[in-house]
Amino acid sequence: MKTAQLGIELGTRHLRICTRDKEEFLKIKNMIAFDEDAKLKAFGNEAFAMYEKQPYSIHVVKPMEHGVISDYTNMRYLLGTVLDHYFKRIRKTGLMIAVPVDITNVEKRAFEDLAWESASRVKDVTLVPKPILAAIGSGIDVNAPCGNMIIDIGASTTEISVISLGGIVTSRLLPYGGDQIDEWIRDYVKKNYKLAIGTRSARHLKLAYAKIEDKEAAMIKGRDLVSGLPKQEKIPIQIVEEKAHSQVRDICVQVKAVLESITPELASDIMNQGIYVSGGGAAFPKTAEWIKEEFKIPVHIADRPEDHVILGMQSYLKR
Repeated sequence: MKTAQLGIELGTRHLRICTRDKEEFLKIKNMIAFDEDAKLKAFGNEAFAMYEKQPYSIHVVKPMEHGVISDYTNMRYLLGTVLDHYFKRIRKTGLMIAVPVDITNVEKRAFEDLAWESASRVKDVTLVPKPILAAIGSGIDVNAPCGNMIIDIGASTTEISVISLGGIVTSRLLPYGGDQIDEWIRDYVKKNYKLAIGTRSARHLKLAYAKIEDKEAAMIKGRDLVSGLPKQEKIPIQIVEEKAHSQVRDICVQVKAVLESITPELASDIMNQGIYVSGGGAAFPKTAEWIKEEFKIPVHIADRPEDHVILGMQSYLKR
């Protein structure tokens, strides 16, 4: 029987789990599907494949919203199912859960209760601030006597934090991220092209922009609002830049407010060290450029920004 330490990141879009002993980690969609009798139909990527395509007899649930647990019962069932399916041989383990800083004590308690109730024979549960893990995954020495700023742009939240001496000096959680860009794309295409598209198609257009593909447009399929028939339309991928830039500007306004709230010494450190950006929103080609233009200081984005939290968790577990 094995004994191990598991690290868990409950994201709005993805559920990630790592172990102390392995470099690779589990990454699946944070979704679960039930049939009309409330029996498990699918979870993870299989449930995501059903999303926006399911009949009335199948209910697809996203148990996380805005970085916190919105459906405790189904999140507990999903996490328990995943742990039993992928980590069945691991027992008497300690669990580490990544949590946002700027949330209520009730919301933090929900993460802890979830861990105890989802896994069998848990040894202990530790809540670790998400910005600390994102900073470690970005390559920051969080224990140094130096101020560092990390901006984590996730699926439905953005967290701005200042870190020094292994702790959080201040943190601010914003209720927007990549999902809001998806919604904007859907509304834009509906208004300007008279085409109704789903979240999956909007995300496809966003990712085409993020990957800096050579093509200037992407073929998007949906329903023609005039005829009501299926239709495909060539949509310029550059339309994504308008909303992405607007969101970064909004984030920069909040960054200024955070900088105004810290000591001059910490602000000086951040000016020298620069700003670190992580999360899926950091994948846009001009994110660093836009932030640098705003503050005139270096901006750093390490490889695989969408996985910085779980990569930081892996390093944290090995301490």
